[in-house]
Amino acid sequence: MSAGVALLLIFAALGLAIIVLLWRIFVVGGELRREAQHGKAARDIARRVDMSLTELLEVVDELRRRKTGPETSEASMKASADALERYAMEAEAVDRHAAGGPGLKPEIERAQRALDLIEHGRELLLLPGPESNGEGESSVKRGYLNLLHAREAIKARADEIAAAATAPPGADPRWLGRKH
Repeated sequence: MSAGVALLLIFAALGLAIIVLLWRIFVVGGELRREAQHGKAARDIARRVDMSLTELLEVVDELRRRKTGPETSEASMKASADALERYAMEAEAVDRHAAGGPGLKPEIERAQRALDLIEHGRELLLLPGPESNGEGESSVKRGYLNLLHAREAIKARADEIAAAATAPPGADPRWLGRKH
């Protein structure tokens, strides 16, 4: 009977080790899947922001070049502001899981500030007088450039988040794409 008990203890120990190993595999696998999902979500948000900002930049470029009047761009600017607000809320959820550094939300807020500057310039262009037109044009041009830079920063930050999500533990994702 002592051989049977010893054999039972050995199988119990092996079974416990296998259960712990399987549990650990599922936990680590789940974490890796969640991280990959956050990377995909960051890239998806960046892609949608890029599409929205590209359309907005076309409208603002027309306004900046005085091909359209300031009153015609109001609806597009309002729609873009609403879209950026929604993207910022989505980005906040992704940023909670992003490893290190600023997330997507600060970059989207940068685009929102640029849009606010453009809106300020558009409103000044609606006022009569050369002083308001000059300041309005300057605001629209500065906002346009800021919007271009914000769009590029959003793309870059989303790529960093996605790279960090797929990087092996302990690796610095900023170095993964570089050649030595």
